[in-house]
Amino acid sequence: MNTITRLRNMCLSLGAATLLGFAPFAQADPVTLELTPSDTVAEDGDPVSLDLVISGLNDGGPDSLGDFDIDITYDISRLLFDSYSLTDLLGDIGLGDALDFSLGDLGGIINLTLLSLLEADDQSCFFCIGPYLDDLQGKSFVLATLNFTVLDLTPGNSTTVSIADINALGDGFGRPLEIAGLNDAIIRNPGDVVGVPEPGTLGLLGLGLLALGIRRRQRFLTA
Repeated sequence: MNTITRLRNMCLSLGAATLLGFAPFAQADPVTLELTPSDTVAEDGDPVSLDLVISGLNDGGPDSLGDFDIDITYDISRLLFDSYSLTDLLGDIGLGDALDFSLGDLGGIINLTLLSLLEADDQSCFFCIGPYLDDLQGKSFVLATLNFTVLDLTPGNSTTVSIADINALGDGFGRPLEIAGLNDAIIRNPGDVVGVPEPGTLGLLGLGLLALGIRRRQRFLTA
């Protein structure tokens, strides 16, 4: 059991939730984590914002998300990391409903860690008062927003921001969620696109070349 899961179960035990949390339960459907938008066009100096999104949860019911510890990687020679913000759907950090253990930017690696202290539902703790995770969360929502500035992305080049490691991803009782897939994001600078001449333009060009050829032939014959 990882550190954040042990900590979450310890916190939930203070509300007597762990007395019910280990009851048999049906395996949840696998979830997907992705960075969106998946494809961004940008050039040097442009700001870029990416959302870390989870999908596949049950809308308004179990299994809800109770904790996550995720590492995001990026190329420090291409991008400058500016800031991050975390969801309030695991609880209000300012009110102490959730704890932000994120390490932030470690130089090419961004660690995002959030632990909810809210109960999963009103059956988990008879003495607790909502909000509850099941009520707050839909089947898909943004876990975090990452803000970058493009440093060096010359035309024709691209860079990838990747979901590198899932250190923890637990439901409302700290039980691990199965992951179906991870989707990264590409930031690219396609450069100037050379336009294809319109048919009318091609026709005029052809007539000009033909006239030039006739004129040269006439000069050759009169020489």
